[in-house]
Amino acid sequence: MKRLVKVICLAAVMTVAGTHAQAQFRQSIFLNGALPTGQFAKDVNTDRGILGDQVPLYREDIGKDATPGFGLGYRISYRFDVGMGEVAPFAQADFFWNFIGSKWSDKYIQAKGKSPNYFNIPIMLGVSYLYDELWNDITPYAEFAVGGDLFIIGSEKVTIADKSYTYAYKPTVALSWMFGLGAYFGRHVSAGIYYYGLGKHVVSYTDKTYKSFGELMKADVDAGAIPTRTVGEFALRIGFHF
Repeated sequence: MKRLVKVICLAAVMTVAGTHAQAQFRQSIFLNGALPTGQFAKDVNTDRGILGDQVPLYREDIGKDATPGFGLGYRISYRFDVGMGEVAPFAQADFFWNFIGSKWSDKYIQAKGKSPNYFNIPIMLGVSYLYDELWNDITPYAEFAVGGDLFIIGSEKVTIADKSYTYAYKPTVALSWMFGLGAYFGRHVSAGIYYYGLGKHVVSYTDKTYKSFGELMKADVDAGAIPTRTVGEFALRIGFHF
């Protein structure tokens, strides 16, 4: 009987300990609205020769004119008390999807082609500070993270009269960071505003195919150095925590 009581007591202690640990460990899913910044959002130059402003095929136009987009995120974190609130180290992965501006995507459609999409996948480690609850279950927070961003430009294709081209781009990785402010509403929902500095990416081709382009036309299109793009996103985020 005593042995049974000991076993029951030990099981109860382990259950309580396990529940406490589980309450500290959290997972989160995020929905993001994204506004591009920097060179990533810069307009394409339409003052061109050869094909005019029909399509932005010039080297210096790559990775520009991104539209507001959307994204998803996933985080694992561990919270612990620090007296005036909680600190939560975390690991996080996000996915952002932006399109090229509508004035250009329409031109790709008219040219029976395919416009490029822009994808950013930052993976970061960071820390969040949650202040003590203020009122009505509202808890403000601030957080910061650093890591790496994978920048992917989707392939593009255009056909104009007898001329056509296809470009495919090399994915690149750059140092990135994130800073955000917001508030929890209860324990399971949050909203915040963030800035993602997604780094300076060197953009280059993995495949480039021309049809019916003269040598002078190719030389004009390829003029200039391989471009770099400073990529950034302002994000409005809603989080769900469990």
